[in-house]
Amino acid sequence: MFGRRTLIVAALFLGLLINQGVIASPNGLGAEANEGCLCHTAVDTTQVQLSGLPEAYEANTTYHLTLEVISAVEAVDDRSQGGFRLLVSEGTMTYDNVSVQHLDNGWTHTNNGSYQRTWTLTWTSPANNDSTTTFTVHGNAVNGNNAQTGDAWSTLETVVPGVLYEGDLSPEEGIDGVSQTDRIVLVAGLLLILGFLWSVARP
Repeated sequence: MFGRRTLIVAALFLGLLINQGVIASPNGLGAEANEGCLCHTAVDTTQVQLSGLPEAYEANTTYHLTLEVISAVEAVDDRSQGGFRLLVSEGTMTYDNVSVQHLDNGWTHTNNGSYQRTWTLTWTSPANNDSTTTFTVHGNAVNGNNAQTGDAWSTLETVVPGVLYEGDLSPEEGIDGVSQTDRIVLVAGLLLILGFLWSVARP
């Protein structure tokens, strides 16, 4: 009986981890992809570029951005070629609704937008120029086989200061200094420990 309970707990825990990672869609990615395209393989040779950002931004100023995923993964015509998840800490974003959409407090590709690897957006900086804005982009190059195999994703994170900002330009962590990835690992570990204790304590 002990072995069966332990096996059940381990299976539930594995299912929790898989549920966090096996989520992908040509229709766009929401908050489940805030930490990356976890159901695909991270490959160093895939690069995410975000051009058009200034070295330092003025207040209430519009900047035209181009987001591009560059990869050795072959793009196939008339099939999904790529996708992205974009998070921006400050300012507002405008975009064409054909290839880009707003979803779960971030931006991502639409179904039509998955047939390309380059997207354009327009960022308007915040009203103050004495702070920073963090841009986090997870970009995925896909081969159009409707499976998780053969695809490759990468992440770009950059911090852009306002012209009056003086300070560190490190990417922001959580308010308590712990990143969201660390929180997920911590919670998963605690769940595993609690499940193990439960399986041992039960008669």
